[in-house]
Amino acid sequence: MEITNRQSVIQIFQAASSDILSTLGGDTFSFALGLMLLHRTHSAISFGLGAIIYPIIGLLLVVPVGNLVDTHHHKKLILTSKGVGILALVVYAFLVPYVRFPMALAVGLLVVQACCDKVTNTTYTASIHELVNDKHVKTLATIEQAATAGIQLLSPVLAAALYAWLGFEGTVRVMIGTETLVWLISASMHFYPVPVTVEEAPEVTSNQWQKFRLGLVYIKDHLALRALVVMGVVLNFLFSAVDVGLPYAVVQERHMGNASLSLIMSSFAAGLLVGNLLLSVLPSFKRVLLVILRLCLALGAGIGILGVAFLSTLGGQQLLIGLLVWGFTIGTVLAFINTPLSVYLQMTVPTELLGRVGSTFTTLLQLAVPLGTLVYGICFQHLTAGWVYLLTGIGVLLYTSCQLVVDRRNGSLRSQNSPES
Repeated sequence: MEITNRQSVIQIFQAASSDILSTLGGDTFSFALGLMLLHRTHSAISFGLGAIIYPIIGLLLVVPVGNLVDTHHHKKLILTSKGVGILALVVYAFLVPYVRFPMALAVGLLVVQACCDKVTNTTYTASIHELVNDKHVKTLATIEQAATAGIQLLSPVLAAALYAWLGFEGTVRVMIGTETLVWLISASMHFYPVPVTVEEAPEVTSNQWQKFRLGLVYIKDHLALRALVVMGVVLNFLFSAVDVGLPYAVVQERHMGNASLSLIMSSFAAGLLVGNLLLSVLPSFKRVLLVILRLCLALGAGIGILGVAFLSTLGGQQLLIGLLVWGFTIGTVLAFINTPLSVYLQMTVPTELLGRVGSTFTTLLQLAVPLGTLVYGICFQHLTAGWVYLLTGIGVLLYTSCQLVVDRRNGSLRSQNSPES
C-alpha cells in the first residue's frame, strides 16, 4: 500500500511530537544526573557516564537487536521497549527513597534505559519507509532534528531549574509523564507494510550470526558506508573531548557555574535548530561525503579555537559570550553533518536490512565514545582544557585533510552518485 502525502504529513507531525517529549524527558534526566555526579565526585567523567553505558549495551545487543528488528513487527517492538522503560522508571521512583546507594540504582536504571533505547531507536530507523513515502523522508529527518534541537535549546536550562527545585529523583517523575505520552503517540501511529526487495536464504534465517552478517556484508560492499563508519569512529573519539571536557572546564576549571553551563549547552541546540531549518529549504547535496569531509575541517578548526579561548586570559563574561557563539556555530555545523547522513542511510539501504545495517552502523560509531570518554577524562584531570582542545582540533584537521587527499586521489568521492540529502 502506497503512503499518501497527507498520511505522511500526519505521521511527521506525530513523530516530531514524540521526539520533542522524549528529548525533553531524556535530556532533563541526563543533565540532572551529570550535575549530581559532578558535584558529588568532582570528576571530569561525571557527564560521560551515559556515554560509557550506552555504547557498551549497544555492542552487547547489536546482533540480537538487529535481527529482532528485521524479523518482527516494528510497532509492537517500539511499544514494548518503551513500556519496559516506563516500568523501570516507576520502579526506580518507588525504590530510591529506601536504598542506601541511590547512585548504584541510578546506574542500573541507565542500563535498562540503554537496552530499551537500543531497541526503540533501531526499530524506528528501520521503519521510516513504513511511516512516510520517499518524498517525505528528508522532510521527516529535518523536521525531527529541528524539533528535538528546539527542545534541547531549553532542556539544559529546564534541567538545571528542576535539579534545584525537585532534585534528581524529581526528574524521574518528569520522565515518567513524558514517556507515557510518547507511548500513547506511538500507539496512535500507523506502520504501513513495505515490499521486500532482498531475499534471504532459508538456511541463513535459522542462524543468528549468519543472518546478522547480511548487514555487515552490505556495509563491506558499499564504499560510501565503509567510509562513513571509519570517519565516524575517529571523529566520535576526538569529539569526546567536547562532550566530557566542556562541563568540567566550565564548572570546575573556570568556576563559571551551572547557569553558564546550561546556556552554553543550549547554544549547541540553537545551532542545531537553525542548521536543520536551513537544510529544510536548501537544495539537496549532490556529493554527501565530500561535503561532510569539508565540514569536518570546520569542526576541527572550531575545536582548536576552543582551546585558544581557554588558554587566553579572557574574563568570565567575555569567555561566556565567546563560548555561546562557539556552541551555536558548532551546532550548526553538526546539523549539516548529521541530518544528511541520516537521510543517506535511509535512501540507500533496503528497508529489510535497515535494522541490521542501522544497528551495526550506530554501534560502531558509539564504540569510540567510551574509550574517548575515559581517555579525555584522564586528560582533563591532568592537563589544562586549553591544551587538550588545541591538540584535539589539530588532530581532527590532520585526519580529515588526509581523508580528503586520499579520496581525491582515488576519485571515490567525485565518482560517487549520492542520493539526495
